Amino acid sequence: MHAADAANLRKGARVIECPTCDGGRRVGYIGGPNTLAVRIPEVPAAGERTLVIVYETESLRTLKVAVADGPVHTLKLAGAGDYRLPARTSLPVYLPAGGTWIRFYNDDGDAPDINRIELR
Repeated sequence: MHAADAANLRKGARVIECPTCDGGRRVGYIGGPNTLAVRIPEVPAAGERTLVIVYETESLRTLKVAVADGPVHTLKLAGAGDYRLPARTSLPVYLPAGGTWIRFYNDDGDAPDINRIELR
């Protein structure tokens, strides 16, 4: 799922052109009051999944991830040291059955830019 998809919600976060990113765009300016929420349209059965996040950052940044009303996962991400070089991380998450949202934010400062996510 591409972070810049029009079905996603961005509060203050913005789509940035990125020739080295998948789809040529990423979502940046996440942090403080700015958030990105990615809609997961239909999960056939509840359960544990692996969330893969493709992101870009020049320096160590914190990303907080919340699925539906579940616990917040706090990630410290160093990235590849350049906003033109994608990096990836993964974490186990619990997805409820049906449609849900995954929220990306950092209410304490700047978060890395998000290019896309995968659920496995």
